[in-house]
Amino acid sequence: MNIVPFLVRKYLRSGKTSLSINIIASITILGLAIGTAALIIVLSVFNGFEELVSGMFSKYNPDIKIVRVDGRPFHEDRALLREISLVPEIKILSRVYEQNCMFQHNNVQDFGTLKGVDQNFPSMISLDSAIVEGALLKNTKGRKFAYLGLGMSNKLGVSLEQFYSEITAVTPGFQEGKIELKEQNFKKFAIQPQMIYALKQESDDEVILTDLDEFRKYLGDTTILSSIQIKLTDPKFSSSVLKKLTALAGPDFKVKDRYLQDEAFLKIMNLEKWLFFTLFMFTLILVSFTIVGTLWMMVIEKRHDISILKSLGMEDIQIQKVYLGLGIGIGIIGIILGFAISLFFYYMQKEYAWIKVPADFVVDSYPISIRFKDFIIVAVTVLSIVILASILPARKINEVDLIFKED
Repeated sequence: MNIVPFLVRKYLRSGKTSLSINIIASITILGLAIGTAALIIVLSVFNGFEELVSGMFSKYNPDIKIVRVDGRPFHEDRALLREISLVPEIKILSRVYEQNCMFQHNNVQDFGTLKGVDQNFPSMISLDSAIVEGALLKNTKGRKFAYLGLGMSNKLGVSLEQFYSEITAVTPGFQEGKIELKEQNFKKFAIQPQMIYALKQESDDEVILTDLDEFRKYLGDTTILSSIQIKLTDPKFSSSVLKKLTALAGPDFKVKDRYLQDEAFLKIMNLEKWLFFTLFMFTLILVSFTIVGTLWMMVIEKRHDISILKSLGMEDIQIQKVYLGLGIGIGIIGIILGFAISLFFYYMQKEYAWIKVPADFVVDSYPISIRFKDFIIVAVTVLSIVILASILPARKINEVDLIFKED
């Protein structure tokens, strides 16, 4: 029989330890449990926000977006478009050109983005499911229509009941394929409101959709594009299609999946997530000092037992493993209890929305999402802290002398 695990179990279950040590050990376990639960809950709340934001973006963002590396417009390459459309995992391909401009409706003016889209674009983002008023045109060829986000329609005071009411977009024109910001080059493009949509995101307040061909004719360049946007037959093909399109598009273009389209925002959120994790981890390190005190007091209290074990031939390294095992045992109990607390909190927040968010937010309560890998990360982190905290008391075994004879 291996004596080390036997002694670890014996000391963990022992009721003969002094009351003060039992109290300190209980406080240590409770502190570890609360710290572990806090780490899981922090990661889970940020996971919830990440999924919430990604879900909001997914209503408007394509599965894959192809843009120039420098972010500038580019000329339509029909051969490239044909090759892209032959990729079997691609369901819908849409061409888009967008430009910032000033909108004017009656006496109201506001700045936003005029987005020229082809007839495939509404199907790519399921625009028909977001209609608030009006309807999609069955045939957009030759029509200078306007599909407005709900926020933009409110800002401009647009009503579809006013049939002859137009929106004027003031934009710079093109000279030899380049935007020239000269006063004489600015043009006015009149578009007719046909539909109001609500995707419940920032684009609702900024974007007006119109016909790509008519917009490009007005600008003076019928081949200009800002991006090629793609919807896949299944999002799980994203990584493989990304590699194919990168090879097809060449070095002048950047192919972005959903994450890369909102990379900056998600990176900031991810940074905040791990900063909070680190903050709570340092708090857990402070709690771990009680492990040092607990094991130190146990070594002092069990000096007689340690001396006997040494006298019976047990080596110092084996006895150190016993007390290191005690520390790990305390840590594991704290981790299991912490996991239970975090799961209970997760259930209550999901079912009963314990903690609310401020008013006028997109959700009523803090979103939360538990991931298995977070439990692994937290368990490894907490156990590492516990092991480091247990090393110093365990080494104190070397100071205890042997007993060869008892009086």
